[in-house]
Amino acid sequence: MGPTVEAVAHAVSAPTARLVADLAELLGSATPVGLDRFGELMDAWLTLCDRSEAVVAETKYNTMHVVALGLCALLQSTELPEYEDFSLEACLGKHAAGVLLCEQPVCGMSWRQLSDTLTALQLHFKQTITWDSKSGYHTVVDYASIFMVLLKRVGYWLGRQWRHAVEEPADQEALLGLVDLDKEGWRCVRPACVVEVFDGVHALLSLTRLLMKAQVLSLHTQAAVDTDSVSEEVKLFNHHREASIDDFYEMSMVADCAPGAITQYKHKFQFLFHSISQVVYYHYPTYERQRQQPLPMLSEYAAPGVNLLPLLLQVNPDMPHFYEHTGAGLHSAFSAHAFSWVLVSGYILLVDRSGAVFCAEDLRSLLLFTLKH
Repeated sequence: MGPTVEAVAHAVSAPTARLVADLAELLGSATPVGLDRFGELMDAWLTLCDRSEAVVAETKYNTMHVVALGLCALLQSTELPEYEDFSLEACLGKHAAGVLLCEQPVCGMSWRQLSDTLTALQLHFKQTITWDSKSGYHTVVDYASIFMVLLKRVGYWLGRQWRHAVEEPADQEALLGLVDLDKEGWRCVRPACVVEVFDGVHALLSLTRLLMKAQVLSLHTQAAVDTDSVSEEVKLFNHHREASIDDFYEMSMVADCAPGAITQYKHKFQFLFHSISQVVYYHYPTYERQRQQPLPMLSEYAAPGVNLLPLLLQVNPDMPHFYEHTGAGLHSAFSAHAFSWVLVSGYILLVDRSGAVFCAEDLRSLLLFTLKH
């Protein structure tokens, strides 16, 4: 299954090293791991492991990928009562039509079917998230259960080598670049394919975690706009707009990328990646970038966050912002600042030093909150 979790323990931060040590101990134990304990490990994986860290040439993985390999191995020895009978269709509910690509149950999926299902989940993700101005973000999809089962099946394939009794003239697995073959015809899943899957899972679960944790703030209101009593601290002017145009173009392209797509591209083309535009044009060759709105529209209540955030960064340039490939949701990133912005696939959140997450119908509420605290 690739490099061991012990092999990375010496090269990571203390919290991540503890996670690696705990995982190694559990892998060497005969005692079954409870689902609550596994949930804690998953949460630590999402917050302590940097998915965007460069892939190491020798191992073909980064620390996040190695820990994920361990988690999949652990899941292989963990009883999931619903695994054999798990219904992805039932778990997705009304969203099943947009995701299901085969009738095969997860416990019987091929590697390609697993990978394609993950891609479908990435592309359909935004449609599964709903917004309520009083209670925040919601979803009817149980992503935790879905990915627990998917990762268990991933673990099955990563712990396996196989070969075909009769080689087919058109070897689809090899042609699609899904497997590595040795001289005797034994095959295993290519590390690059494993990296792509783990990048997608980590990004999707991390974003879901942030959205579901987010608390709604309403410090900037429609009434303030209607009565022209907007706080001086969040009033916007044309020089804010003009100075932030480049930031807007970058953020709008980030918003148009599916969750996980940037990280996957960054590792797929590790030595070529330098701009978000590469990613968006790779996925959408005829992409036309968004246009910034005029100032009167930006001054209206609940202006689109991706249009508004670049101006708010001009109002308070000391607050950092993180994308999915630069530290969004990562403990070492948000813990270094009193507050920071997170922008992933169009969702914009505020995270404080402790990891508390906040959302708002209008981003000016979030900026006002940072100024009052």
